[in-house]
Amino acid sequence: MARKFVWVLALVCVLSAACRSVEKLSSKAAGWRNLFDGKTLNGWKASENKDTFSVRDGMIVVKGPRSHLFYVGPVENASFKDFELKADVMTEPGSNSGIYFHTEYQQTGWPSKGYEVQVNNSYKGDWKRTGSLYDVVNVKDAPAKDNQWFTEHIIVSGKHIVIKVNGETVVDYTEPENVIREDWPGRKLSSGTFALQGHDPNSIVYFKNIMVKPLPSEPAKKIKAVVVTGGHDFEEKPFLSLFEGYDDIEYVRADQKDHSEIFEDISAWDYDVIVLFNMTQNISPKRQENFIKLLNRGVGVLALHHSMGSFQQWDEYGKIIGTKYYLQPTSQNPASTYKHDVDFKVHIADNKHPITRGIGDFSTHDETYKNCGFQKDNRVLLTTDDPTSDKQIGWVRQYGKANICCIQVGHGPSVYAEASYRQLIARSIRWCAGRGN
Repeated sequence: MARKFVWVLALVCVLSAACRSVEKLSSKAAGWRNLFDGKTLNGWKASENKDTFSVRDGMIVVKGPRSHLFYVGPVENASFKDFELKADVMTEPGSNSGIYFHTEYQQTGWPSKGYEVQVNNSYKGDWKRTGSLYDVVNVKDAPAKDNQWFTEHIIVSGKHIVIKVNGETVVDYTEPENVIREDWPGRKLSSGTFALQGHDPNSIVYFKNIMVKPLPSEPAKKIKAVVVTGGHDFEEKPFLSLFEGYDDIEYVRADQKDHSEIFEDISAWDYDVIVLFNMTQNISPKRQENFIKLLNRGVGVLALHHSMGSFQQWDEYGKIIGTKYYLQPTSQNPASTYKHDVDFKVHIADNKHPITRGIGDFSTHDETYKNCGFQKDNRVLLTTDDPTSDKQIGWVRQYGKANICCIQVGHGPSVYAEASYRQLIARSIRWCAGRGN
């Protein structure tokens, strides 16, 4: 009898091990890849309070002051766009945590980039329960229980986000085009890595079987830019080369014969970004209204160089692009000035914005402007200390639903050939289109 029991027990162990092996092989065959080896935190990087995360019995244990554990390992080089993510999670009573996606490493604070999927079955300080797409689509009733393992399953494909808990869909959300979240501007789809949250010292949460399945991304539609010219001469071939050679950007030129006819009829408008390189003046009330309608739809604007002097009699234009080049003095402002052929240095004043991130200061040869007017709420990205120029020479802002960028630099071929400038232009177009985040 004893021998028979031992034999049966051994057979059960063998079959159990075989089942686990088959499960691993089938998961791998289905495209699932492990992000956690069950033994170490290799491939993960904790932010502040690193001791909040530890490994025990095949689990990541989260217990301690606020910290976030970012995946930095080799799978997809830790950059995911469309994917499925599964993790088995267990919470102790009164605990709070979360799983971030499309995020990036951040040393302190709550991650500012990406979405958070909530892990919270009974934490009293926040009613948003497990499975919530935090502060976007919130789940009021917890779909899981403390002290019991549950599976959180996140699916992202294009603009579509689905969150399942134990196989039941709790969130089905499609992100609007050009979404703007004033409180959390980085809470939008892009691409990035994952992070597990350590929320507070009293929260104890466990994670295991963390797996991802990258999904093929649909080719993104090209950004359609319309380059508006007229009212000022320029060297066409080198300037238009700024918009050529990109897989994700296409452009058409719209040379204005009647100052602003592009805004006469917008019923068939099909552009994502307006690149202003005109210096035309007349814009009727109807055209003004149509321009603003486009901005309220989320059509972005990149205003370059002498477009700062366009539409002098339309005060709202200066509020849209954040500046005005004064062709004539006013009671409050002297006439703006310009100087050709200046060698000066462009300083990156804000290296955290998607347009400027990773670009260093550079020197160039171009035309400078001075005594222009500026809106106080411009977010300044570029500056110079050259005495012939105003200090701020590049900035971003919002108008309606539109992303607006203005770059004063951009008169001639010397700067058009500058690699950093070309990179700024391409990134600005992407950001104005809501793509470069």
